Amino acid sequence: MPAEPPTDPFAPFRSLVGEWEKLANTHGAEWLQKPEVAQAMQKVSSARLQAQATSDEAMGKILGAANMPSKADIEAIGMRLGQIEATLARIEANQRGLTSGARSSAPKRTRKPTS
Repeated sequence: MPAEPPTDPFAPFRSLVGEWEKLANTHGAEWLQKPEVAQAMQKVSSARLQAQATSDEAMGKILGAANMPSKADIEAIGMRLGQIEATLARIEANQRGLTSGARSSAPKRTRKPTS
């Protein structure tokens, strides 16, 4: 007599959630295909961007009044620092090339004369 596998008490719940997700996806896809929804989403997105730009500008003014750097100032400093580090690395590489090249082209210092 084969033993039956134990029943899963959460199987009906998982099935219900799966069906609900399919239904929500179907209705959501239908809703998003409407042109009015696309226009509304575009307006909301542009309003959010405008609000963020206004907030950044106001924060820049506040930080300027407090004599503190803004986010843009810090980013500009970071970019400039990166450029300085790249230039320094290039200079160091050139220095290494010059010093190793100078050693190889110099005559060997031995007691025996070269013939």
